[in-house]
Amino acid sequence: MFAVYAKEANLDDPLASLVVGERPDPIVKEGWVRVKVTHASLNRHDIFTLRGMTSQEEPIPFPMILGNDAAGLLEDGTSVVLYPVMGTDSWKGDETIDPHWHVLSELVPGTMADHVAVPKRNAVPIPEGLSPLNASLLGTAWLTAYRSLFTKSRLIPGQTLLVQGASGGMSTALIQMGRAAGFEVWVTTRNDEGAAIAVCPRGGTASKPALKAI
Repeated sequence: MFAVYAKEANLDDPLASLVVGERPDPIVKEGWVRVKVTHASLNRHDIFTLRGMTSQEEPIPFPMILGNDAAGLLEDGTSVVLYPVMGTDSWKGDETIDPHWHVLSELVPGTMADHVAVPKRNAVPIPEGLSPLNASLLGTAWLTAYRSLFTKSRLIPGQTLLVQGASGGMSTALIQMGRAAGFEVWVTTRNDEGAAIAVCPRGGTASKPALKAI
């Protein structure tokens, strides 16, 4: 199948490890499903994979298909978005405190391919009103932002949120969710282009005045 993958670890020149070519079809283990990928998104983590960087004790088993996030179709035609975090099969509760948690493209092949195999629980039906394109962008950046904002920060509407690096993927998520939640959002950026993206995200409309760029 067609895939975008890292052939080996290359810490100093990660793009030299990038290959666009053919890889074997995914192995679908018991309790897993095969997803036909229709949309996959880029993430900074792809550069980490190309460099051979991982938070796990086990090294990345190269060659490794890139990609943390995607949307696609199950064999029966169900439209799904992929939840990127996986862990021990027997683990119950918050995956982030499972000592063996990992994301797609660390220990198992990622999403930049014709097909990807994931545990059944990681293939989530896309809710009505959400396009596969938008769904494919949510997993890594937007879920991290959501957890930071609504689980960890303990902010309440009317309080101030400072977002560093206004034009980054997670920053974009924090800005949009923070505004929707009623926070006064302040952002930092190195240039006017970053400030413009923060105030008016690509494809969006200008934010309300409570967004301040510095």
